[in-house]
Amino acid sequence: MKPCSGIEGRRDGNRGIAGGIVLITIGIGILLMQWMDIGAYVVLLIGMGLLAGGALSGSMGLIIPGGVLSGIGLGILVNEGPWNVPAANPNGLFLLSFAAGWFLITLTTALFTARTRWWPVVPGGIMVVLGAAELWKADAYLFENCSGWIASLLLILAGVYLIARWSRGKNS
Repeated sequence: MKPCSGIEGRRDGNRGIAGGIVLITIGIGILLMQWMDIGAYVVLLIGMGLLAGGALSGSMGLIIPGGVLSGIGLGILVNEGPWNVPAANPNGLFLLSFAAGWFLITLTTALFTARTRWWPVVPGGIMVVLGAAELWKADAYLFENCSGWIASLLLILAGVYLIARWSRGKNS
């Protein structure tokens, strides 16, 4: 399926900008590491840079690793970085964070590409179920607290789907 001509033109014109954003993000991370301890943020910064580059260029080659690395980076921050949640099961929190990265792929493609990619919802959904089971196993009270934001995330994803579907129908 060929994307809309406006999207295609935007993708071709912004490839250099997307590559520049990725290189700048990596360069800033390396530069800051010389003066500050940002080691816990590096994976998240690289992932967000790749997502930004993919959003500008419409390139799945940048969006997919950007989403995956952003989820892993969030998991690092939640488990070992400054956002450490010591009372929680680290495996469950990591899986939920990693799942968020997979959902970011679908969200980014819905907002910035000609076609929404839904396949990342499958691994993300599996990780949500496994992460929730890990949290439930470790601490029922923590799972009850996290279930609110999990439900919120699912509602947000459903809303993004409806908006993306509506905008696709309007552009046709």
